[in-house]
Amino acid sequence: MAVENGTYSYMPSQLLAKFETDISPLMGFMGWADDYLCYEGPCPETLLNFWQDKNVSLPQLTDAASCAKLKVDELIPWGWSPVVHRRFAHTCPSSKLPSIVEDAQSLKKFFSRETSLRLAHEFNTYASHPYVKIPHLPQQLESFDALKKMLAHHPNGIVVKTNWSSSGRGLLFIRSKQQLQQAFGWLIANLKKHGSLITEPLYQKVQDASLQFIIRKEGKYDFLGINYFDADNKGRFSKEYIHIPSYNTTGSPKNDQWLRDCSDIVMQSMHNIGFHKVYHGPIGIDAMFIITPEGKPAFYPIVEANLRCNMGLINLHIKKLIDPDAKGSWQITPFNEGAAPLFYSEQVKKHPCEFKQGKISKGFLPLTAFDAQSRFAAWGIIY
Repeated sequence: MAVENGTYSYMPSQLLAKFETDISPLMGFMGWADDYLCYEGPCPETLLNFWQDKNVSLPQLTDAASCAKLKVDELIPWGWSPVVHRRFAHTCPSSKLPSIVEDAQSLKKFFSRETSLRLAHEFNTYASHPYVKIPHLPQQLESFDALKKMLAHHPNGIVVKTNWSSSGRGLLFIRSKQQLQQAFGWLIANLKKHGSLITEPLYQKVQDASLQFIIRKEGKYDFLGINYFDADNKGRFSKEYIHIPSYNTTGSPKNDQWLRDCSDIVMQSMHNIGFHKVYHGPIGIDAMFIITPEGKPAFYPIVEANLRCNMGLINLHIKKLIDPDAKGSWQITPFNEGAAPLFYSEQVKKHPCEFKQGKISKGFLPLTAFDAQSRFAAWGIIY
């Protein structure tokens, strides 16, 4: 919201702020023992003790005030914004802070969904593997009548996205003329606020996925891997998979050449648009395995580009601790105040950890704190 508003501060709701605090230890799995993790909650001793017992050392904890006084070689925030720049301007050398853009307006545009739209259109100029398809390019529409016409062309429904939001927010799924009319107020208000709305057809989804990339400081693009997850019916994060889930693979390629071709074209498309000129850091591109309108399986490569850390990136790091033959998943669960410690103690007893060649092959994994004050916690089961 600070990016959209062009301000150096943003005051989230109490519940969102609590979510941010409770979930922030997830970033620790990206770091090492001599790193610092900026964390505002009480010391998560149970979490630290659990992983220390498994010979995994998480970063040292520090609060924001103490972190701002540190002198560090590199700063890795969940996402870049004017807030981060101002808050940590003296924490590390300016050369280690990305020169994101020249002005707030450029920053606002770059971190909007217009960038995902441009990326999809650029990707579509290349001839990709036959399995990789964008059946209908997303469009930027500026009126209610235009939305009505698009729905008429796609009777299975459309998804409407505001230009600024993420993590399943700012999305509206419309599957009928009646739903379109019911959403009239929301659509008109957001058309007025944003000037346009990004719209694309609803597809028959088989499995959510994400492609993970990073742009190095020298401008080099690297593909980190593919990640599988579930989103709910509103497009919000639900679950990450450690293994490849048993989605329907009938008609899909027998090797991963399609994935290599797809990731190469995505990186070339990002380079053509000039991502590296204004940003360095992780990029998670949401994608989907779908059934096309013609009834054929396909990989839809660009649903949305997230220029920040994301759950898929965390998942790639967590998987390094897990036996490659194991299966499992992890999720984030809301708790009533005081209920998290009981859940933790029950799961540790019910699903004790087992190891295979130094990697976890079975058991319960706490990924955040499970304190009496915890309202949200991340946890997984390996089997």
